[in-house]
Amino acid sequence: MIGVDDRLVTPATMKWVRIGLLAGLATIPTTILLYYVLGLAIDAAFAGSNLLRNWMLLFAGLVLLKAALAWIFRTGQFRASSEAKLNVRDQIYKQVVKLGPGLLGKRRTGEIANTATEGVEYLDYYFSVYFVQIWVAIAIPVFLVIAIFSIDWVVGLWMLAGVPLTPLFVGSSARGFRRISKANEEVKNRNASAYLDSIQGMATLKMFNQGLRRGQQMEADNEKQRKTTMKLLLVAQAQFILLELGFALFSTAVAMGVSLYRYSGGYMTPGEVVAVVFMSLEFSRTLLLIGEFFFAGALGREVAAEVVKFLDEEAPVTSAEGERPDTPAGQAAEIEFRSVTFTYPGANDAAIKNLSLTLRPNETVALIGKSGSGKTTVTNLLLRTLDPQAGHIYFDGVQDEKLSLEWIREQIALVPQDPFLFYGTVADNLRIARDDASDAELLAALKDAELLDFVESNPAGLDTMVGDQGMALSGGQAQRLAIARAILKDAPVVILDEPTSQIDVETEALLNKALQRLTENKTVLLIAHRLSTIEQADRILVMHNGELSESGTREQLLASGGIYASMISTKQAIERQEAKHAE
Repeated sequence: MIGVDDRLVTPATMKWVRIGLLAGLATIPTTILLYYVLGLAIDAAFAGSNLLRNWMLLFAGLVLLKAALAWIFRTGQFRASSEAKLNVRDQIYKQVVKLGPGLLGKRRTGEIANTATEGVEYLDYYFSVYFVQIWVAIAIPVFLVIAIFSIDWVVGLWMLAGVPLTPLFVGSSARGFRRISKANEEVKNRNASAYLDSIQGMATLKMFNQGLRRGQQMEADNEKQRKTTMKLLLVAQAQFILLELGFALFSTAVAMGVSLYRYSGGYMTPGEVVAVVFMSLEFSRTLLLIGEFFFAGALGREVAAEVVKFLDEEAPVTSAEGERPDTPAGQAAEIEFRSVTFTYPGANDAAIKNLSLTLRPNETVALIGKSGSGKTTVTNLLLRTLDPQAGHIYFDGVQDEKLSLEWIREQIALVPQDPFLFYGTVADNLRIARDDASDAELLAALKDAELLDFVESNPAGLDTMVGDQGMALSGGQAQRLAIARAILKDAPVVILDEPTSQIDVETEALLNKALQRLTENKTVLLIAHRLSTIEQADRILVMHNGELSESGTREQLLASGGIYASMISTKQAIERQEAKHAE
């Protein structure tokens, strides 16, 4: 399809585009023949013959054929648009999955959501109107001029002279219209993102009494969108008035005037005059089609450009079918970072610099460091939501890029500091880990996560709703549900991103019991913020400015007097000061 990225269309889209196009093109000669037969009937009537009665079946057949072709034309248009919209939404979702959280975190969720919903609706007009009607609009004047030329060449020349005026007028306003439509699309995306941010951050806005100010800002932004939309409508309506009342009526008036002049000179019959006048009315259809597909094309083109730009973004990881290491099923592989370096796009400094470390099977390793030291980046690299620019990660000696992403992620269960819970039931959120899990297995996981009492105390049980992003649960309940999800997955490697950092002491005790069950006989990477949580680790790794500064047992690091010993010393000093104030 001319001017459209192949990823936006499917064979089904093209099939319905062709059906609509063929029906639209077939309508033109059918209409011309209908008017020609009508003209012959009028001439026959002037001659005293009732040709229309003799040709009634032909006339009725042409009317029905014209109606059927119009129905097929519209059906083809809208089926093409439906196929295209579904395909584009699928493509956007696949790209979101492909990019992953590593880079999507740099984008506004609202912009992606708006493009995939409201934005894609404009592609409806783009595919249903633009790609079919542009060719029909081009073909109509050609067919009409040929038909009128065959009736009277003088009228044909007059009609031919007016044909170039429409594309010249439309083309002259195209640049400004595209500029306005692009600005309108940008404003809509920003407003959609701001609206989503406000809904998700409503508690924060209320807490800081910023609800009114935020509302005023959104009202001002909406006013900007209204103005750009009105500019679009102004251009569209100006085109409609000039095309409909100007060119359309002018072409009909010219056809009628010249035809009557030629009739008065004896060059045309009354039936030919009527046929030509009716045919000239079809020129107005051409003009309206051009105005309509131009408006639809301008809006859809901007959305298509945004979609293509998003689809062109390079995924941060490369996927491979790959091999599997010889690691027995359910047993953890030895994971090794060898001289790994990673820099985020647009950043000046590397987040991880020449990092080398090893996670041995059934070992608990704590990874600590200040914020921004690279701990989260290590997790993303391990999960392969990011790929290093230098160095490699190995699973039992096999380079991760040679392994399938699915296999790697099957080996790892993540319990983040702020777990994401989907809108739905407790069972829905658990079955994200294993969609074929039975209710008995779900209840067992909840019991191990110290959450069974809560679920059983609710009348709905496993069908208890957790709310949007788990808002119906407390922080501790959400954490334990995330732990239950990880228990259900039963992966040999567990990453704990300090799941106890934001809860009370009593809840922490419950969580620690659940974590002990989760991590039993597992390889554990503990991203630590509380120093008290890492004392049971087999080894402690200290990150500093993206580099591995220290590695060893707790006793070894304390004895070395490095960063870890300094952190412990600071912590103890704070505790002594707090105890002194408490006295």
